[in-house]
Amino acid sequence: MIVDPRDVCPGEGPEKVARALAQFSLSEARHEAAFDEGYRALDAFFGPKGEIERREVLWAWLAGEHADGAAPISATYHMLLARDAEGRLAGARDCFVTLDRAARRCVVLLSHALVLPDFRRSGLAALLRAAPVALARRALGEAGIDAAQAEILLAAEMEPVDPDDRDTAVRLFAYGRAGFAAIPPEVLPYAQPDFRDTAALGVTPVPVPLVAVVRQVGEEHRADIARAGAASFLRHYQAVHAREVDLAGLALIRDNALAGLAAFEGERVPLLRIPRGPAEIAGLAPLLRGAVMPLFPPAWRGKAPLDEPERELARLVAAWSPG
Repeated sequence: MIVDPRDVCPGEGPEKVARALAQFSLSEARHEAAFDEGYRALDAFFGPKGEIERREVLWAWLAGEHADGAAPISATYHMLLARDAEGRLAGARDCFVTLDRAARRCVVLLSHALVLPDFRRSGLAALLRAAPVALARRALGEAGIDAAQAEILLAAEMEPVDPDDRDTAVRLFAYGRAGFAAIPPEVLPYAQPDFRDTAALGVTPVPVPLVAVVRQVGEEHRADIARAGAASFLRHYQAVHAREVDLAGLALIRDNALAGLAAFEGERVPLLRIPRGPAEIAGLAPLLRGAVMPLFPPAWRGKAPLDEPERELARLVAAWSPG
């Protein structure tokens, strides 16, 4: 079992987590057959949304073809498979473990997590959110860095909240309970590259605006993050993307994101507390589409019309009101 129970935040529900630990096993996909099994499951869910890299790209990472231990930020790709007692695939998580040795900072980029329908509400999702902490500690140890003296950051890209799509709120609730907080989008307006084979399609790449969500491992109680820590969200993601995405496109994303950070005064960036459930639904106001999308170029905002944030918030609250 890769996950250390001590790495699961109390907000996940200790009893549910204990049952999940007894029911499931987590292991790394180290060979192509296991990778293919996990990739097929992830691609079936994330592929139609354009939110997963092509198979050949991720397999090259897993095979070590992009590894460069001498790079300022080194990166390795990992896929975790969860199975029940009968060996059935129950879920999958993939991530990149990125390490800045000079800064003694390990940032785990949480790419995709999926619990298959038969195993939802089982506590497995909590294990998939916490397991990457163990991967980070292992990477630090292999680099000769004491994890107790290093910074470990879990980083996730989340969709802005759509008041008409309950799942966008549900996913954030889960990360809020897991000890994550959001970097204010106006400080770090982050976007994901377009992972499509745009050359083959003959189309212009369109970055995907997302919300930067982080867990400062061991410092989940903090209401802020160091300026360098906030910048590392972008820097570590782009260190991975630079091996697969057009550099000019990455520069546009970087310039837009870092302009927000440059305009912020101070060495510590206040974080946005993510609501833990429907009773706190109004706390998602800064993460609504109407608040987030105007921070990006019009061509990046998608085809769905934008509403005023105040009207979106009213719709969101109404959608989650009892009865």
